[in-house]
Amino acid sequence: LVPRYGQDMVDTTIPLEANLTNAISYNKGCYIGQEVIARATFRGHMNRKLAGLLLGEKDVAPGTELRRGEKKVGWVTSVVTSPVKGQRVALGYVHRDSLEPGTELTLGGEGAGTVTVAALPFTAA
Repeated sequence: LVPRYGQDMVDTTIPLEANLTNAISYNKGCYIGQEVIARATFRGHMNRKLAGLLLGEKDVAPGTELRRGEKKVGWVTSVVTSPVKGQRVALGYVHRDSLEPGTELTLGGEGAGTVTVAALPFTAA
């Protein structure tokens, strides 16, 4: 699973947030953003990460806010219907305290319902 630039990540996204650890070289010489990557790596966590979201049959737009109780914990970046999962799935950024697969989040907007955080990559099970 590779996030799509412009949709699932932008120029201010840290590669560790987008699960792009395999795209980072820790042996290369100096490069733009190296200090941010090093700080995040040695700190041991990112404040948010790209996560899978199970939507069921809900029609959710990119940019929709994700909430846990009264607190905003993220937003949806892209949505598709998955033939593997047999339902609509999404990618979105979720705060580290809400990343556990199975966590239910509320969609922003009145009466929008809930979604479930899922591990990436999506699997048939």
